[in-house]
Amino acid sequence: MVALRIRPLGDFVTYAPHRSAPPLVEDVGDVEDDIWLEPGTSVLRAKLWIAGGIVAVVALISFGVWAVVTADHRSTAVTTNVPGGAMAGHFEFAVDGVRCGLDAVGPDGMEQRATGHFCLLDVSVKNAGTEPELFDSGSQRVYDKNGVAYAAADQAAVFLNDHSPTLLNEIAPGETVTGVLPFDVPTEVELVEVSVHGALSTPGVRITLPPAG
Repeated sequence: MVALRIRPLGDFVTYAPHRSAPPLVEDVGDVEDDIWLEPGTSVLRAKLWIAGGIVAVVALISFGVWAVVTADHRSTAVTTNVPGGAMAGHFEFAVDGVRCGLDAVGPDGMEQRATGHFCLLDVSVKNAGTEPELFDSGSQRVYDKNGVAYAAADQAAVFLNDHSPTLLNEIAPGETVTGVLPFDVPTEVELVEVSVHGALSTPGVRITLPPAG
């Protein structure tokens, strides 16, 4: 067995030609755990790799927080539910009614049960654009009087919009469809607004909700 000196480390390590993995380097000063290094790789480079990985993770986390915090600031407030529909992207959106108090939705044996209760928004959506477009129910949010946002219950929306035409399919230019947006919210909250987005990339509009019936 021939000992091979790896100069950047300053120590002797054993090199076995038949091994596919690089040598295990031990006793490298202030590095606490054993790490695998290719011959010619310095401890400084290894530390830079580790530091770079930490910076990347922190950057991703920071971006995620920023996206959540700033998303609502892109919505434009609307004081009342516009009778003809508020414009969100290429869609005209109107709330026809609000119903709260349902514990579950869906067919027997496949019910989706609410953690609190379901509030259902009866809505009308018109495609005012020139191309077929999909109205993304999952992008919509409702707000209580304390400003807390609640996302749409996607699976419940599938059960509640099983007719045709439906909010779940592309809406043709000039076509208006009606449907239901369900939200699972605590029983004690009062919903006051809905934030409507025509698409994830477009600013939304906030519409004041009518009282729940």
